[in-house]
Amino acid sequence: MTRLYDGALAPAGLGLNQYSILAKLDRLGPKILQDLAGLLVMDRTTLGHLLRPLETRKLVRISPSKDDRRQRIISLTPAGASLLKAAKPLWAKAERQFQQVFGADNAFDLRVALKHVTMAGLGVV
Repeated sequence: MTRLYDGALAPAGLGLNQYSILAKLDRLGPKILQDLAGLLVMDRTTLGHLLRPLETRKLVRISPSKDDRRQRIISLTPAGASLLKAAKPLWAKAERQFQQVFGADNAFDLRVALKHVTMAGLGVV
């Protein structure tokens, strides 16, 4: 599945995980690094590695928290929002392709199962 979405998002210069980061920030607004990692169900180190190229491309901004300078706030930049908007049709096309091959009901069931896994509190983060 990752290859399908990575391939679909390649014209936008994004991978699946990078798209997910931008989309989450777009939906929820700026987040503390640790909170964003939890929302994405990944560890902070992995998230940090994924954020570096996004920050270099000025798609996200990483800044110290005003409340606790040890914490980092991750926010979507206007350039990141613009790229995300351009990438959404690519994502949607991959979604349609996945549903055509896997079946709409199976795709729905898989999403439900994955949501249950992510909410199970397995100590991933």
